[in-house]
Amino acid sequence: MPARPPRDITPRTFFEEWLPSVFAAEYSGGRRAASDVTVRVTLEGEGGGVWDLAIAGGRLTVGPGGRGAADVALAWTVADWRAVAVGEPGTVDLAPPQASALDLLFVDSASRHVLATVRGAIRLEVAGYNGRTWSMLVKLGAAPGPDPQATISIDADTWGQILARTLAPPEAYFSGRIRLAGDTGLAMQLAMGMMPRFT
Repeated sequence: MPARPPRDITPRTFFEEWLPSVFAAEYSGGRRAASDVTVRVTLEGEGGGVWDLAIAGGRLTVGPGGRGAADVALAWTVADWRAVAVGEPGTVDLAPPQASALDLLFVDSASRHVLATVRGAIRLEVAGYNGRTWSMLVKLGAAPGPDPQATISIDADTWGQILARTLAPPEAYFSGRIRLAGDTGLAMQLAMGMMPRFT
């Protein structure tokens, strides 16, 4: 099972200490190849901040965010980041069972495919997650402006069924349980690119 950080970890400790340690253990000695990529993470709320996670030559460096361009930009609240990074009590775990904290870095083959083919800003929403709507804004490449061009919305129960592999993503979409708004072509590109994680 992929390593997950302690539930009480702070964002600073996660990004500046825990994540680089896990990355080094996973990718040291050339056991696995990591693509060069820069991911900017913005967390709003108490304990939040902006970090640039840069992978180059098989090494991960973490620094203050906002300097220069990033291949991927992720923005969400500290609470919504925590729900993915460490989980929270409730009926649905937002992260796929096989997910690793390294998935945030877009270094696996599915993520590299997405980066090569999708450009734009997409908001992901899970309604009814522990009494709120969980959300994250993902910008791939140079996306114009701060607002999303597309939104992918799903309810927590449906998300849980997809992760449990009792409901296929296409079935959820065609039955209206996954909703797309805005640039639906962009939303479909992202959904198709990430589908290998769930099938």
